[in-house]
Amino acid sequence: MVLPIIVGIGITTIAVVARSGLRAWDKYCRLTPLMIAQFNNIHIPFKDLDQFGSKYRTRLSPELLTKLDRYPGGFYDKMSETEALLILGISAREIEALDERLLRQKHRRAMIMNHPDKGGSPFIASKINQARDLLANSVILKGPRD
Repeated sequence: MVLPIIVGIGITTIAVVARSGLRAWDKYCRLTPLMIAQFNNIHIPFKDLDQFGSKYRTRLSPELLTKLDRYPGGFYDKMSETEALLILGISAREIEALDERLLRQKHRRAMIMNHPDKGGSPFIASKINQARDLLANSVILKGPRD
């Protein structure tokens, strides 16, 4: 009478431990060298990224690599137009052709990648919306066209 209960509890315990182990392994496989360094409170400047994660750095475009080397990261207290352009991924070539349609397209693409309902951060989503609002009311969008 007691044996089936003990066997059931044992099987349940093994299943829970196995499921937790598989989830932990999945998260471990997704870690990048920079993430591991951050967990261990080790600061790695972007210039040293090649020695730890050259396979990640080689996938980036040269334009993005130069931006990463110059841009320290994080957000400023008051968002500037430059920061808004960086957040929405609008390149220098696209600024000339920036109109409401392109702004809406870039905002949509950024929100799809970072929406809170799809596992993104609510803070990042608010920054994306703030960048869209700033650029919609900026001189860049409403300025005279030659």
